[in-house]
Amino acid sequence: MEKKTVKYHIPQHGIYMYARTNSGKTELIVLNSTDAEQVVANDHYRIMTNDSKSGKELISGKKIDLTKGTFIKYYKISQLIHTQSI
Repeated sequence: MEKKTVKYHIPQHGIYMYARTNSGKTELIVLNSTDAEQVVANDHYRIMTNDSKSGKELISGKKIDLTKGTFIKYYKISQLIHTQSI
């Protein structure tokens, strides 16, 4: 039987995020509800991604360095996916 989990982060500065884990992969969903570009510090999502170093934005395929802050455009949903061991 597969173990599926969902982790939520308390919204800060108009940024809401949650992580879904299934079959050894995690999707980190980041939503920016403000009208300005935001930088999300990696300490906000490090616990949710089990300290993974990189991810991939699902829509664009762009590789993202999770060791640095991540820019999130205004009114944008950004999905990052990465592989992790469970």
